[in-house]
Amino acid sequence: MTDRQPLFILCPGRSFSSVVCTTIGQHPELYGLPEIYLGIVDTVDEWLRLPSQPGRKHMNQGLLRVLAELQHGEQTEDTVREVRAWLRQHRHWTTTRLFHDLAERVAPRQLVDKSPTQGKPENLRRLLKMFPQAFFLHLTRHPRSTGNSFYRAKSARALLQGHPDLNRLANLIEDHWIMIHANILGFTASLPPGQAMRLLGEDFLAEPALYLRQIAEWLNLRTDDDAIEAMQHPETSPYARFGPVNARHGNNRGFLEEPFLKAGRPSPASLAGPLEWLPQPRGFGPKMLRLARQLGYQ
Repeated sequence: MTDRQPLFILCPGRSFSSVVCTTIGQHPELYGLPEIYLGIVDTVDEWLRLPSQPGRKHMNQGLLRVLAELQHGEQTEDTVREVRAWLRQHRHWTTTRLFHDLAERVAPRQLVDKSPTQGKPENLRRLLKMFPQAFFLHLTRHPRSTGNSFYRAKSARALLQGHPDLNRLANLIEDHWIMIHANILGFTASLPPGQAMRLLGEDFLAEPALYLRQIAEWLNLRTDDDAIEAMQHPETSPYARFGPVNARHGNNRGFLEEPFLKAGRPSPASLAGPLEWLPQPRGFGPKMLRLARQLGYQ
């Protein structure tokens, strides 16, 4: 197994993670991944069954694209079929073994992965067990902006699937944000100093070169102008576009359509006032307000 330790980006969905991960991953000494979901199950056999579960139809496509690219040098319908067969032949592998196999294939570069952890402590612990010296970047986005984005995406999907329980969805958004960030905070607090960093997504987008240089320094990577410039072109990643028809996704659709780093601070959001996605207007609850302020939001 490789000694190369990856960078894991931890956050809820709709937190700028596609552009942040791909941007960081364009450093000459790094290799940015789409969503591969190896940290949520223990075996390749379990991973192969993920798309059969409700809401997980596309969960295998990021890894299929990565394996096609690394094993065959291109992402085509044929290479995706070949790596799907390869995975079935290796279904007895642990996901740890497969993750280390990916790390060895890209060495001496280091992997950058932002696959959603679903905020479950057992998934965070699994990542740490896979790579005990890995780096963890806790990425945040204002809860109002996250909530609006999350509701738009999930409500549209629910309507398309014919079961739009939008009231339930609206009320889950706040609990989801709190749970995931609280779990990440608890996890990163248990790590040795220097193994984790927190990054406000809004700050990153406002001054990407500044924060990219800080991240590179934290990871003990090159910080010269050429390296930082390369990072600011996520569109050059082989995963910053739609894949072949049998593995189209692996990342946020909006990012795949426009895979560029759009520098500039996002529109300001406030913790005060009624929440746009709730059927009965109310503001954030006290638990959300405490956590959001702890993370630096107003």
